[in-house]
Amino acid sequence: SDTEFWDKMQAEWEEMARRNWISENQEAPGQVTISTIEKGYYFHTENPFKDWHGAFEEGLKKMKEGDLPVTILYLEAAILQEPNDAEAWQFLGIAQAENENEQAAIVALQR
Repeated sequence: SDTEFWDKMQAEWEEMARRNWISENQEAPGQVTISTIEKGYYFHTENPFKDWHGAFEEGLKKMKEGDLPVTILYLEAAILQEPNDAEAWQFLGIAQAENENEQAAIVALQR
């Protein structure tokens, strides 16, 4: 139907914008890029928690508080520190879904 078509087009447009494919090659603060560790998931490049000891536990705490953007940063930091942590990937996927970033949620949950 026409509605499904336009919904799909909107989702693709938002994904392109998220990945900065439609920008004028301008660097934006917090721009995301592909990680050398995990292809398919785009980590925040300016993550202040990337070296944070106990990032996973802090991410769970922030998730309970409802602070999704900070939760995502902590969980991404935990995964960068331990790329095969299935539980961190699971909670990152849940946080991304709750933050209405379905594409990132799907990639994280597939891990």
